[in-house]
Order: sequence, then structure tokens, then C-alpha cells
Amino acid sequence: MPGNAFTIELPYDQVLLLVMGLFMFVGATRGWLREAITSAALAALTAILIQPALAAKVVDYISRLLRLILAFISGGGSVDPTKLLERYRNVEVPFDGENPYLFLVVALIAFVFLSYSTRSGDKSLSALNRILGGLLGLCNGYLCVWLVTQYVLRYFGIRNAGLAAAARPSQVSVAVGGLPSTSLFPADGQQSILLLFFLIAVFVLLGKLTTKPAKK
Repeated sequence: MPGNAFTIELPYDQVLLLVMGLFMFVGATRGWLREAITSAALAALTAILIQPALAAKVVDYISRLLRLILAFISGGGSVDPTKLLERYRNVEVPFDGENPYLFLVVALIAFVFLSYSTRSGDKSLSALNRILGGLLGLCNGYLCVWLVTQYVLRYFGIRNAGLAAAARPSQVSVAVGGLPSTSLFPADGQQSILLLFFLIAVFVLLGKLTTKPAKK
């Protein structure tokens, strides 16, 4: 293998704690009601692990629709039924009704991004509201990491019959390629990182101080 290649191992416990901490912080800014809505959606996604048939038909329909669109595009917009059907049969997508878990990973990430990218109203939240929101955010962070892990393991378990027949792996490594050869920071990187976080905190504080509440 060319170059100084090595495998980066991601400690699951540390990643889990980091994500839970981030979700707890964001949850405290969103309040318990919005976090409860997110929790309900994550609970529905958890139910799919128990009953995969709940998502199989929907994902299979989306898979066929996507294959049809790709076949139409690859044919330059031709609507010849025979050629369109031939291209449709040759098009493959990485998910279907029998193995919907990759689609569920994408759907979960998209849902979390959209859910947490929206802001709450201009009404100030009480301390209790923020505490409950933080606790719910903590639970939501745990559910998100757990769901992604389960979806990925089941996806590869179905794709690889040998992996499905064997015991669930206790360790998964992630190989990262195309790493930059130069550092973003100079030799004394510790001070640079601290300075970066300080500047971010200053900009956030200035943004809070200069933002005027919306008039009712």
C-alpha cells in the first residue's frame, strides 16, 4: 500500500459522549417541546428496527422511482418505453425494500440536520424549560448515534451474507484517505487552537449582544 497509510479507530464511547454533549447543549437552547417532537420522530425510526416491514414498502417505492429518474436522465430524456425499461433494469441504487438501512441513515441525518438547524421563537425560555430540553437533547443524541450504528451494521450484514451469519463485530475501523500533508496550524498548534476558540466565542458573544429582539 503506497504512502504511510494507517487505520483511524474511532472510540465509540468517546464519539457517543461528544455527540450527546452537543445535543444536550443545543437542546437547552431549543426547549423541551421541540426536543420532545424530535424524540417522537426518533422513536418512530427506532420502531423500524423492530419491524423493518414498516419502511420496506416506502423505501422500495423510492428506490424504484430513483432508478426510473436515473434511467430517464441517462437516456438524455428519451421516453422510448423499450429503451427506458432496459436502462431501468441496468440502473442500481444502494438500497431497496429488502435492505432499506442505507436510506434510513441518510433520512436520519437529513432529519436531524433540518430539525436542529431551525431556530425557536423569540419567546425567552425558562430555566426549567432549558433543563428539560437539555435532558431530552441528551437522550436524542444517544438515540441518533445508536440508530446510525444499528442501521450501518444491519446494512452491511444484509449485503454480506458471511457477516450476517457471523457474530456482530465488536470493533469497526474507519480508513481515511487523501489526508493533507501540511498542517493548518503552525508548529505551536495548541496556542493557535485556543486562539481560534477564543475568537469564535468573541464573535458569538458579539452576535448575541448586537441582535435585537423582534418587535411584536
